[in-house]
Amino acid sequence: MPDDILAVIVATSAATFAIRYGAVVLLRGHDLSPSLKKFLRNLPLAILTALILQWTFVKNGRLHWGMSDFYLPGLVVVFGLAVFTRSLTAVVLGGVALVALLTLLEAR
Repeated sequence: MPDDILAVIVATSAATFAIRYGAVVLLRGHDLSPSLKKFLRNLPLAILTALILQWTFVKNGRLHWGMSDFYLPGLVVVFGLAVFTRSLTAVVLGGVALVALLTLLEAR
């Protein structure tokens, strides 16, 4: 592995650890309001949804509505899983599994 890639991995790992540990240290002993807890609990799914919408509908910097790939069916499954399970793991695994399955079926 090249040294620059290793440096990026180490730096992003350190930054992620610092952000998470810093939040734990700063918030220790403080109660968060219910609305802030709800916001923080739903934030990962909101970010994932925004990323998936961008990957699904923006191609080469332009809005794309076609069905030339399997991102749109994956989006429908991901949205359903997000609404019904509220589980980030289920959303990621379900979307990846569907796109992989559709890709495999198309290759046959």
